[in-house]
Amino acid sequence: MKYTGPFRAPVAVDELVRAVKDHLAAARFPQARASADEAFGEAPDSPEVRVVYAAVYLAHGSRLAGDARAKRRAEIEARGRPGEVFEDGDAVRAAFRDALAAFDRVLAAEPNHAKALALKAQLLFRIDRADRARALATYDLAVKALEATVPEGPAREAGRKNLLRDRRRIEGPCDWCDDTGFCTECNGSGSRFLLGFRRRCDACLGHGVCKRCGVL
Repeated sequence: MKYTGPFRAPVAVDELVRAVKDHLAAARFPQARASADEAFGEAPDSPEVRVVYAAVYLAHGSRLAGDARAKRRAEIEARGRPGEVFEDGDAVRAAFRDALAAFDRVLAAEPNHAKALALKAQLLFRIDRADRARALATYDLAVKALEATVPEGPAREAGRKNLLRDRRRIEGPCDWCDDTGFCTECNGSGSRFLLGFRRRCDACLGHGVCKRCGVL
């Protein structure tokens, strides 16, 4: 059977990579993702394509994770009360899922991407503290990836030290915040009221996180 559809000329890999980089340089992030998707679809085995694809989605995942945390803080401030059980709303859960999907895209291109694995581990713990084992296992993968991709020396040792420090923070339930992850002074909102005025919480420096386990 003969194909009679429109002819599509192949696009050079270097042109696709250049388009991604140009969009990133101009802060055109949606266009950068579109070009990265096209490049990965055309040449998924190209090392250069995999690098820029991973870079685009690492940045995208980081932004989405920040947005998810901001949405969570807004919900805490709007309906959270000290001593009450807090559960994320649908919008917050969707935002965290989108961030997780972005990090999974990075890992689809670069399975040994230590930073993506570390950020994914943090995100998994933020999404569900009850599934602590999955987050810890992902931290272990991040350590192995670091050791596999970074030559032995000060940079590898510093990265390994940081990963293991972050892993230790979540190894067991936090007694300080009853393992909620929220700052005990501001209940996770990042701010407090004093004499009728809102001010930044000094205990968590406005981040809303527990000062012991450090993850929200």
